[in-house]
Amino acid sequence: MARRITIILSVLCVIITLFAWYSDPEQIFSNYGYSTENLMAGNYYVLLSSIFLHSNLDHLLSNLIVLVIFGFALEEEIKGKKFLLVFLGGAFLGDLLTSLIYPYSQICVGASAGVFSIMAAVILIKPIKMEVFVPMPLGIIGIGYLIYGIIGFIANYPPHVAHIAHMGGAFVGLFYGFRYTGSRKALRILIAMFLLFMVTPFIWNFWVLIINSII
Repeated sequence: MARRITIILSVLCVIITLFAWYSDPEQIFSNYGYSTENLMAGNYYVLLSSIFLHSNLDHLLSNLIVLVIFGFALEEEIKGKKFLLVFLGGAFLGDLLTSLIYPYSQICVGASAGVFSIMAAVILIKPIKMEVFVPMPLGIIGIGYLIYGIIGFIANYPPHVAHIAHMGGAFVGLFYGFRYTGSRKALRILIAMFLLFMVTPFIWNFWVLIINSII
């Protein structure tokens, strides 16, 4: 089954998060969420356990939706261990980067960095892929998320979001995408997707005008 790892990761996010919410969330998040304090205490498992914990329903659902859409697309192409490596590599680097700017005991949770890694890789590897329920090339959607992440990182908005972790995940995904696709081709794809993203609103408005005139 080509999409099994994406499905397994999604199910783990749901099961582990719900377990935490309905047992002792404060203790579980404190012990199994990522923080510099936990890592320096030798609790290296928090690099993994923190991925599958989510703070609220919005946090969980937003990660699940993006993981499924982009994960299905990427797993069809690279499959198996390489796919998992992209996801976990982005998640681990994202966690480690939070130690650079957040307080020693600050707890960070969520699959966002791994999701950003998958999404960034898709921009370069399967940019024109379209899922049935997403009527737009994934490369354009991914560029939108990437710009959102960069703006969020610079402006620190919304607050209480580990934007630097998103950037770490995106870096891993882009790095893999450049190696997989080839530097020159990947750069051309990145520029093309950015330009298409910029003109998409104009194309959409033009299309709406045509439909309205026909109706």
